[in-house]
Amino acid sequence: MTNHEDPQFTIDKEIAAFDADPETAIAESTIGKLILTYPTNLDSDQVLVKVITINALYHARVLDVDLLPLAKHIAGIEALDTRLEQGDPEVVDAIWYSQGTRHHYPSFATKFCNWHNSEAYAIYNGNVWEALVAYRTKGGLFDFSEREFVKYVTFLAIVRKFQSSYGLHSYSLKNVDKFLWRVGDRLIAERSNP
Repeated sequence: MTNHEDPQFTIDKEIAAFDADPETAIAESTIGKLILTYPTNLDSDQVLVKVITINALYHARVLDVDLLPLAKHIAGIEALDTRLEQGDPEVVDAIWYSQGTRHHYPSFATKFCNWHNSEAYAIYNGNVWEALVAYRTKGGLFDFSEREFVKYVTFLAIVRKFQSSYGLHSYSLKNVDKFLWRVGDRLIAERSNP
């Protein structure tokens, strides 16, 4: 990993940069207000607005044709709001493996759940994964096997292990995500533009 220090020394700077970036700041503000307006997931119309917004602003790559079926699926998950409040990691897989849509939305499912309980759900996306792999190859404190990520619960365990390995317990999963997203974004950009 090039020019990346121990997370303990850079996490505050990366969180501040994430929060100050105009694109991420407006996305965070917009989705936050939407979740406050529609906190539950029983009404398909309200869920659809959240699905469309999270997908668009977080670049989750859910195809337009799948937005409505996915919203209906989410609204139909039994006891979803209670399970989200309790931080049930199986909810991510319940959204991820929805009937009638393509099964390639781990990124969307984690983002949707994170916005309903940011202390229980770590976000999966390419940037976060890139950063985790880079810290794994850095050696020493943090290690995992890519085979471990077969279900969301194992990905969550990897993020928690990262958090523990680097002494980041005082940071929320949301802030650890912001840090990993920024590091991963930079790593991908460095690889694309050597």
